[in-house]
Amino acid sequence: MTSPTTALEADAVHAFAVFAEHLSFTAAAAALHISQPSLHVKVRKLGSALGVELYQRHGRGLVLTEAGRQLAAYAHEAHRRADDLLARLHGTATSVAVAAGRGACRWVVADGLRALAASGRTLTVTTAGREAALAALAAGRVDIAVIAQDPPPPTLRSHRLAAYRQVHLVPADHPHAGRTTVTVADLAGAGLIVPPPGRPHRRALDRALADAAASWRVAAEVDGWDLQVHLATLGLGTTVVNGCVPAPPGWAAVAVTDLPPVTYWSAWRPVRATHLAEALALLHGEEVAGA
Repeated sequence: MTSPTTALEADAVHAFAVFAEHLSFTAAAAALHISQPSLHVKVRKLGSALGVELYQRHGRGLVLTEAGRQLAAYAHEAHRRADDLLARLHGTATSVAVAAGRGACRWVVADGLRALAASGRTLTVTTAGREAALAALAAGRVDIAVIAQDPPPPTLRSHRLAAYRQVHLVPADHPHAGRTTVTVADLAGAGLIVPPPGRPHRRALDRALADAAASWRVAAEVDGWDLQVHLATLGLGTTVVNGCVPAPPGWAAVAVTDLPPVTYWSAWRPVRATHLAEALALLHGEEVAGA
């Protein structure tokens, strides 16, 4: 009978990690270039050897159990540690995977990503919102998550990247264009281009407008600072975005004084801190020791 320790050393762990990414035996088997029945057997034997249930059916889909999530994170971590060892043996730079939102990639860490790409590392970037980025980090699928709003959980290490005031983007002929600041109450009557309901920025804006008793209407709902600005330039309405987003030609960015600034953080797992030290310095725009 296979012992739990021996099971964790088998290629079934890698197969399970791929399955955990897809949550589909068909897709995972195709990615692994093996048959679906063969993958079923690998995962079933692995769960039996470890004495735990690794996944469950939920409706028409599959979900990982807590044990499955922990095993997937272990598998990804083992893969990253193997990459680190090979890089040290061959004197090459370690690879690094980053998860960040579209706006963060364009306007918050663009220079850092450029520096990482120029450093000789294999760089992988995944666009993801806050919760998805933190989930990918916890599962070991990425090394660094760039998130907005609240600080990362205390189980992670983090670095405050920047904080930006929120601004009202308006065309040059708008009454606010000649002002340096406005308040939320000044947005009364506006047709605003906003993120979909449930997005953090939308929730905060809805709450602030309600507190100011400012009536307004939704001109458009779209996900992403760049698309909010694009729809504004098409004439659909005005929009409130982070101050890191540049105003398009012929438009003005007017600070909204009573909206809280939006803070961006980088986060990483403590176990990866030593291996990521140089990569984090590059992402943060700091000087790398010995460079």
